[in-house]
Amino acid sequence: MKLYRVLLTAQTASFRYPNFISSNQLSIKAVPYTTIAGMVASVTGDDTLVDFKFSYVFRYVYTYNDLETIYKFEKKRESVNNNNAIQDPTFRRELLYDCYLTLYLEDEKIATAFNSPIFQILLGRSGDLARVLEVKEIDAKESDFVFLNGTVVPFEEFKSSGQIYAMPKYFDYTNLVRISKEVQPFLINDGVGDFLHKPKNLREKFDLKNWKFKNLPNKIQTNGFIDEELNSTILLRNLC
Repeated sequence: MKLYRVLLTAQTASFRYPNFISSNQLSIKAVPYTTIAGMVASVTGDDTLVDFKFSYVFRYVYTYNDLETIYKFEKKRESVNNNNAIQDPTFRRELLYDCYLTLYLEDEKIATAFNSPIFQILLGRSGDLARVLEVKEIDAKESDFVFLNGTVVPFEEFKSSGQIYAMPKYFDYTNLVRISKEVQPFLINDGVGDFLHKPKNLREKFDLKNWKFKNLPNKIQTNGFIDEELNSTILLRNLC
């Protein structure tokens, strides 16, 4: 099957748990559907584009905690130059470090948009900038199994082991306040691991034969595809 493969890297990534309010902001350990939708919106410039098929494998080497303080500025009415800075409490934010994303898309137009994105590509916060290394058309072979390591899937469709958390599939931005759409339980499979040997080129960075996931392989029997060049299984699903 003809598909399009996009290879991306980022120094850091952070995916906040929805409705999780704490002084210690943990990160989801794989890319949520909302982030995939956000990336497509960024490269195409169309935040209503949610009808597409995708698959991905997200990996990172380790996590660390950063201290963040948010400052809000309140302008006084009597002077345009007189502002009050209000400091919110400092909190810890968990960050994923040394990140690699292999993204598969069925739509050629969306995939080629990654070559010249309209807006910056983010893996979480505004500072988690991602870099596109390659966009390539591939011939994926059929497979009767896929590995779920390093990905997020709807739990009702793919019941398996992993962390379960309720999240939206995408956001509706037609109103001033964004609205969560299709909130449901998702199965989160951690993509943490490390290279078996230091990669010398682009292929060795993304070839899963050169990567050891920390968690045991999560293999399920289902109709999928395989990228034989990078030894990556592909589970195409609809964003909405």
